[in-house]
Amino acid sequence: MSTGKLSSSAVSQIVQLGSTGKSDREIAQVLNLKRLQVAAVLAHFRLKRDSVAPAPTLITEVLSTQEPADERHVPDEVNVSTEVEPSPPIEEAATEDGIYVGEDSDYSDSQYWVPWNTHLSQNPHLMIIGESGSGKTYATQCLVAELAQAGIPSVIFDYGQGFELGTLERHFRKFTNPQEYLVGEKGLTLNPIEIFPRDVRGPNTVATRISDVFDAVYRLGDIQRKVLIDAIIHLFERRNIRVTDPHTWELPPPTLSDLQQELEHMASDKQYTAYKSAQTVAARLTTFFMLNSFQTDDGPWAWDKLLRDSKRPVHILQFRGLEGRTQRVVVELLLWHLFFYLKSEGQHPLRLYCVLDEAHHLSFRDGGPVDSLLREARKFGLGLIFASQQPEDFSAATYANSASKLVFQTADPDLRVSKFLSAKCANYDNADQIHEVIAALPQGEAFFITANRGRRVRISDFNKRSTLWRHHE
Repeated sequence: MSTGKLSSSAVSQIVQLGSTGKSDREIAQVLNLKRLQVAAVLAHFRLKRDSVAPAPTLITEVLSTQEPADERHVPDEVNVSTEVEPSPPIEEAATEDGIYVGEDSDYSDSQYWVPWNTHLSQNPHLMIIGESGSGKTYATQCLVAELAQAGIPSVIFDYGQGFELGTLERHFRKFTNPQEYLVGEKGLTLNPIEIFPRDVRGPNTVATRISDVFDAVYRLGDIQRKVLIDAIIHLFERRNIRVTDPHTWELPPPTLSDLQQELEHMASDKQYTAYKSAQTVAARLTTFFMLNSFQTDDGPWAWDKLLRDSKRPVHILQFRGLEGRTQRVVVELLLWHLFFYLKSEGQHPLRLYCVLDEAHHLSFRDGGPVDSLLREARKFGLGLIFASQQPEDFSAATYANSASKLVFQTADPDLRVSKFLSAKCANYDNADQIHEVIAALPQGEAFFITANRGRRVRISDFNKRSTLWRHHE
């Protein structure tokens, strides 16, 4: 996690309030800071007060006060020396300032994931692989709950009902208070045909993005894709939203219902040279429009509300009830919407996780929303957690762009996974050694790779975690 400087006045206020006997929590509420941030400052000043060494000390780094209070996280470290100290070795850097994963199977020491520390990981993404029944879903719940305890919210895309409220662990529900959204049954109030501030070509960029999604899912081909682009551009023109005039891009955009009507109009217009292709496109997308999960008759969907909902740090998007291709289109449009929302907010420290379970439902094609999120989302404060039973569900870019990995029992007969992991593990000599480990892992145990080191880890259960969380309350 990135750190910044806390103003001297803020430090003074913390120390002054601490001297009056106020608790960490009370001080944090008064100064609009994170409790753990306050605790770090007080701990070091108490150490200074009790030390026999006469030399003065100075707190030089804590988490930046420029972030809103509900987006701050636990500081990586607080430096109490007036001199610059060398960074700790990588193997010693994963401390309790990170996300607790479990216990090392060989040495029984606690293992942590520190996704916000760019010195340890070039990106915050995590890949989870595991055969059915290996403990993959349980571990995902544990990590999401740990992220919530650290003040980082998560949005879970649930395709296979693995995160239905009724099936979630009791402790998970208690400590994350998840909010469920029945996208397949009730829809979301969101318009995918929206021009974002970073859409440099306005309507043309939107038409390209929407047509790319439908082309990837329905395999439209060049002619049918052009028909879809024409339809979207026509809709913008009818609303006086022009490519050449960015001022018009702020006008209300057309909707998916408008798009359906436009395709039907083009299909019946024999003056349109590709009207037969328009007929084909309209027919092929009939199911999608029938099951349209994007509504316009309520308050708009807002990602920022999820980010700032301190009472509900976990949000679950349920896609049950949607036909396979319709589901894929809805998921991709939502991911694009999230991506461009984050881009419009500018660069930001880690502040949100997107959990994508059952990766075989996703398209990892070059230039698609998942690929774009993998390569760029970290700059805008988003981390991704991918999970799947089969290693082949992931693209090469996913392996390369997920700095941390949690691998449960995996057969890996061709050593494809083992070879890639061995290149990321400085403490393992070759792929055969890793293959022996991941092929024989018992349930609930995983090969955890972070900061270029691999360890066998027993995933700690919720009973232990909840005890630790209560201890820190």
